Amino acid sequence: MTRMSAFRPTVLTSSMRVIAENFRIVRERCGGDVLQIAVIKADAYGHGMLPVARRLLAAGAWGLAVATVDEAVSLREADVGAPVLILGGTTDEGLREAVARGVSPAVYDAHMLRVLQREAARLGIPARAHLKVDTGMSRIGARGPAEISALLDAWKACPGVAMEGLFTHFAQADTDPEFTALQKARFDEAAALVRRAGHAPLLHAAASTGIALGPDYWYDAVRPGIVLYGAEVNDLFPGIRPAQTLSTRPVRIAWIDPGDSVGYGRTFRAERRTRVMTLPIGYGDGYMRCLSGRADVLVCGRRAPLIGRVCMDQMMADVTDLPEAGMDSEVVLMGAQGSERITPDELARLAGTIPYEIMLGFGTRVTKREID
Repeated sequence: MTRMSAFRPTVLTSSMRVIAENFRIVRERCGGDVLQIAVIKADAYGHGMLPVARRLLAAGAWGLAVATVDEAVSLREADVGAPVLILGGTTDEGLREAVARGVSPAVYDAHMLRVLQREAARLGIPARAHLKVDTGMSRIGARGPAEISALLDAWKACPGVAMEGLFTHFAQADTDPEFTALQKARFDEAAALVRRAGHAPLLHAAASTGIALGPDYWYDAVRPGIVLYGAEVNDLFPGIRPAQTLSTRPVRIAWIDPGDSVGYGRTFRAERRTRVMTLPIGYGDGYMRCLSGRADVLVCGRRAPLIGRVCMDQMMADVTDLPEAGMDSEVVLMGAQGSERITPDELARLAGTIPYEIMLGFGTRVTKREID
């Protein structure tokens, strides 16, 4: 748990209990035969990589997926011994470090494979990798039967590298079933080539939206990501909840008169006597400036609108209709208070972005803590 600043009350709290419950919902959807590779990249989408990793492994996750070698090294240095998959590409140095740490990089060309083989031979330990297939994302991966076959030929000369997995990413599993089915057919073709070459890797293709498509897309394992944190796919997984709460307390409450303005650019002008609450958080902390005049905050279990522009370090809310609001009131900018809730999805819609960016956007000036 991160120590809260004694001087600034703005805190982002992540509930490990909620994340574990979201995981349980996914695991029950898939059944016990499908392995769960929990995606905890980017500091577990802003929720705290190490506490999330430990909680999900305790809840039954088979392994963990990260984006970079650095993230994998952090897990190993924290004595997390579970299987770790590195989803993104890396350098030769990163591949060598992956061998030393006993983690599995994504491999998609013969050069990467040879680097792993040489390092495994040098250290006298086995290397592991997941063959990444590009079925339509055009990002990383071996693309098409010819490239895959050539890589499998190169694998024959690399006996020190075990093919632990074979995987792909769906580009639009939530809204384009035709293209997703095409990607699945390409993946099935790749799996057939791999098996004919004598390998028996763990097959996995479905992330959160792919899991919702059903058993045909699950294979041996699935990779739940955003669903664990309770955003974007809530309608596909009944019962999941957001795990983050962003809260603060006011630094000033004052009345202004009709005609008075609030903030830079004077974008808000009071039409009545207005009670203005100033909050110690702004776009310098990751709360998006484009939410100015659009978003609400929660005070005393009710909504209060933001007024004026969000500043770098402060923002203002109209609490005229909340006479009970005071300097000791907790203000929730994202999360639940009473029967009201402001979700990452709501803020994302207002900002014209996706909830991932909202959850990941809060900076180092915001105290991060994990509970439960």
